[in-house]
Amino acid sequence: MVVDAGESEASLRERVASTTADLVEYRTTEDRPESMAAGLSYVVDFFADEAVEIDRFRHDGVPSLVVSLDGSRSPDVLLHGHLDVVPAADSMFTPRYVDEGELSGRGTADMKGGLAAMMHVVRDLSRDASPPSLALMVVTDEERGGHHGARYLLAEAGYDPAFCITGEPNNLDGYMDVVYRQKGVIRIDLTATGASAHAATPEQGENAIAALMDAHPEIRAVFAAEDGDWPTTVNYGHVEGGTAVNQVPDRASLRLDVRYPDADARDRVLTALRAIDGLRVESVGHGAPVDTDPDDPHVRGLQRHAERVIGRDVNLVRKPHTSDLRHFATQGIPGVAFGPEAYGSHESYEYLVVDSLPDYCRTLAAFAADAPYQ
Repeated sequence: MVVDAGESEASLRERVASTTADLVEYRTTEDRPESMAAGLSYVVDFFADEAVEIDRFRHDGVPSLVVSLDGSRSPDVLLHGHLDVVPAADSMFTPRYVDEGELSGRGTADMKGGLAAMMHVVRDLSRDASPPSLALMVVTDEERGGHHGARYLLAEAGYDPAFCITGEPNNLDGYMDVVYRQKGVIRIDLTATGASAHAATPEQGENAIAALMDAHPEIRAVFAAEDGDWPTTVNYGHVEGGTAVNQVPDRASLRLDVRYPDADARDRVLTALRAIDGLRVESVGHGAPVDTDPDDPHVRGLQRHAERVIGRDVNLVRKPHTSDLRHFATQGIPGVAFGPEAYGSHESYEYLVVDSLPDYCRTLAAFAADAPYQ
C-alpha cells in the first residue's frame, strides 16, 4: 500500500498506471453520457468492500460522486479529480507507451493519471487503523466549466473541506510544482451591427464585418495596455458574420477568451472594451481566479511533504490554466493544483510520466495522514 513504506516503487507505479489505462479506455467526452456513467461505475467498483462511504449526485443530468473515509462533508482534506476529457481521435482512447515510461492517451495528463493516483491513495488510507479525515470528489464536467459538478457540490450539496488538492498536471515545467495561483477566465462577445443591402450596392447598407474590423485596432490596444509580470491575455477564439457573400452583413461578432490575474484587471478590460464606439460588449461566462495564500499551513505542509518524498526543492508557482479550483476559491476554500508529471493536455501527444506516480502518491498519502494543519 501507499502507506506501507515496504512497497516497491515498481509495484506502486504499475498498479496506478494500470488504473490510468483502464480509465482512458472510457470515452468520457460530453457527447457520451453512457461512457461517463460507466467510468463512474468503475470508480465505485474500485472501492467495493472498502471502509468508505460513497455518495452519488446528479445535477441537471450531470453525474458526480464523493468517496469519504469518515462520511463528513467537511473533511480536513479533499482530493478533486475529473473524469471527463476533451474529444480526440479514436486511437487516443487506446492507451499505449510511446516511449519508455510515457503512457499516452486522451486523459493520461488531464487528468485520469492524477485521478487514478488519488483513487489508490484514498483506498490505501481507508485500510489504515486510524484513517484521516479525507474525501475524493470525482466530477464529470470540469472541461465544461464545472457548474454541475464542483460548483454544485460546494454551493448546494454542502461540501466544505478545509483544503482541496486538484490533481491537474502542470503542463509547462517544474517537477510536481505546487500551483497556488491560477488566472481567472472570462468569455466576452463583441458584436457590431449594420444594415443589409445587396452586394452590388454596398453604399445602401452598413457592413457589420467592416465595422468590427475597423474596431480591431482599439480592441488590440485594450490588451496591449495590460502589462506587468503576469498580464491579462486574450485569445480571439471565434468570429462570425454574414450569411451570403453577395449580401452586406448586418451583424458580426468576435468571441474572446480573456485570462486575467485579478478582479481589477477584469473590470479594467471590460470598461475599456465598452468604451469602443459601435460595439456591444457582453460577458457570457466567468471563472474566478485562484489566489491561495502561499503561507497557508496546508500549502506549506504539502510542500514540506513533497520535498521530503522527492528529495529536492518543490516550488510554489502560478500557472495561467484554469480549473475547478475556481469554484473552491469562490466559496473561500483554499486549494492548489498538484498533479503527477504529465504533458500535452488537450493535444495529440498527451502523456503521463509514470515514474512520477510513486512520488505523487506517497506525497498525497503523507500529507493527508498528517492533517489537520493549523
